[in-house]
Amino acid sequence: MLNNYTIHDIFSSSLAFILFSLIYVFPGYTTAWLFDLFDFRKRLQSVRFVIAIAVSIAVSPIFAFLTWNLVSVRFTFAALGVFAIGFGVILMKSRTVPVSGRIKHFQWLAILAAASWTAFTIASLVDIQIGDKLYFNIVSHDFTTRVAIINAMTRTGVPPVNPSYFPGHPVRLTYLYYFWYIPCSLIDQIGGVWVDAHAAMIASVAWCGLALMSIVALYLRTRNPEGGTKAWKSGLLGNALLLVSGLDIIPILFWLANPKTVSNFASLQGDLEQWNEQITAWLGALSWVPHHVAALIACLVGIMLLQTIRRKSTFQQLKITVVIGLAFASAIGLSVFVTLVFVFFWGIWLTVFFFQKERKLGLLMVLAGMIALIAASPFLLGLITPGYSSTGHDLPIALSVRVFRPIIPLVITYPPALLNLVFLLLLPINYLVELGFFFITGLLWIQQHNKRQLQQNPFYISETILLLVTLLIGSFVRSTTIETNDFGWRAWLPGQFVLLIWSVDVVNALIPNGWRNIASISNQTQKLIRQLAILLAIGLLTTIANIVLLRTWPLMVDAGIANFPNGLSPDTQLGKRTLAARQAYDYVNEKTPEATIIESNPIGILDIPIGLYANRQIAASAHTAFGVSAEEFESRISRIATIFNGTNWDTMDQTCKENSINLLIANDLDPLWKNLPVLEQQRQPLYQNQYYAIFPCGNPVNP
Repeated sequence: MLNNYTIHDIFSSSLAFILFSLIYVFPGYTTAWLFDLFDFRKRLQSVRFVIAIAVSIAVSPIFAFLTWNLVSVRFTFAALGVFAIGFGVILMKSRTVPVSGRIKHFQWLAILAAASWTAFTIASLVDIQIGDKLYFNIVSHDFTTRVAIINAMTRTGVPPVNPSYFPGHPVRLTYLYYFWYIPCSLIDQIGGVWVDAHAAMIASVAWCGLALMSIVALYLRTRNPEGGTKAWKSGLLGNALLLVSGLDIIPILFWLANPKTVSNFASLQGDLEQWNEQITAWLGALSWVPHHVAALIACLVGIMLLQTIRRKSTFQQLKITVVIGLAFASAIGLSVFVTLVFVFFWGIWLTVFFFQKERKLGLLMVLAGMIALIAASPFLLGLITPGYSSTGHDLPIALSVRVFRPIIPLVITYPPALLNLVFLLLLPINYLVELGFFFITGLLWIQQHNKRQLQQNPFYISETILLLVTLLIGSFVRSTTIETNDFGWRAWLPGQFVLLIWSVDVVNALIPNGWRNIASISNQTQKLIRQLAILLAIGLLTTIANIVLLRTWPLMVDAGIANFPNGLSPDTQLGKRTLAARQAYDYVNEKTPEATIIESNPIGILDIPIGLYANRQIAASAHTAFGVSAEEFESRISRIATIFNGTNWDTMDQTCKENSINLLIANDLDPLWKNLPVLEQQRQPLYQNQYYAIFPCGNPVNP
């Protein structure tokens, strides 16, 4: 262990990033060469790597799931080794194709963009240690669950044992889409002592970003007839637009300017997008929910492959259809929400093909769907087992108009029908603020393309259908499994992608000869360009502000700027307490058996450190209470919470035994802390620092 956690995390995450090429480059490279996907064998080497990353995201999750779940993890490692050998053989036999200086220039720009994104991701997500203080990024609020699941997979296999619910026996965690964590666990295992689950998760975000950049460039190249430098320019433009968000910064500034509301700024919890029912910006989605973005990429690979098989032989079409099916199977296990949008889209698109008398393509779509269902069936069988919603609904989704949060205080007393009508009328304003630049460019694109033009490019029809499906689902369906509308937020990812692609079309149409020749454009067009540039600048400013806030919010808590309560800490000792927590969990990970069951106080705010740093089974916590009866879970939590008010080890030990607890993790915020002088006279802690103490309890373990 390096002395400084920041240096340790950077090293560990960087190593994990390199190791991920075993999963997110080699399988896609070999598969694309074998099936000649996207005319892979004719492509430049740089383009081959772009294709390899996109295809790997599409096929590696389902491949890793099936091999590990149905055979063994050793078989998965062996198969990855075969892919690596195949990659090496293909690379050695490939001839270098000379390219022009102009193309080389764009290639270097692409490499610089990829390297910059990777470095930014690692720097943004690692813990920052400043002296005796340690600060995580706010996305660790979600990472604490994801890292716990990765750790559980490494210990218990696929599907994993629920890492934060142990009712006396292991319970498999199946009521969750968990494919993104399987590759992370593989890298955790390959990396040994040098890579942990936290580092693997950070590196996976970097790879998801590279895959998104790859799919944007590949989609534009596949969709548009242009090649050469024009294709490279469009790809780089599309990737640059990934930095643009909506207009969220405007309402936030109004909010901060109002003395009556500035005190509520803490309710944002360091995330600017929390002010409304969000359409998450690309950088935010990559950081918070890379698995949803990965599902989008997998589905887009399937769509693109279907578009490319029209003129291929029947045998080649069947081979590519198998890959399409596997891509959709991956998507199912990566994000049910995103995949559900594509299911509706797929059905409508299939119907359009039959009306257009392209019935062979329709049959191939049906075949791809069947392959996806068969490949994902072991996962689906677990997913459809009876589960319980934390919000009291029987179904995981419900019909409801998308909420516009700023006006809720004004209409909270309205009956549901009138409330939905108000939200319906406000949808255009809602989407204008959330989408900003992309809302306007989407309208411009529709204005520029009539019915005849839509029929000139098969991609245009599929994009229009996908956007309409997104609009309908994202506007009128919400999830009920958790209090936030996760479905409504993630369902918009396909629509966001379509709008990004259309924005590239609009910009290229407005400035066909580049910025240097803008003076030759009409005054009216120049005015429109200036207006779009303002929206672009606001969107970029929103992205920058949110990324900075996510990184610095914990520091702002300790500086007293974030106000209290803020959901992270009741005081300005967050940094010191986090460092103490990580040191305490280092002791647990290094000094206790792997089968140890630990417990921190389950009452109160989400315990981020225990999920982020502890590589042990938790008896009960809110981290992964998926598929658990709410009544059963609350009852168990209530029983365990009594331990953290205890003053006598006999009573506490009995409760620990009843709940299979081996170690208690107490901190200075627990009621138990004030009883430490009494408890320490009866039993010495295994480990203690200024803010944390670890005691054996119930069935003690021998360090």
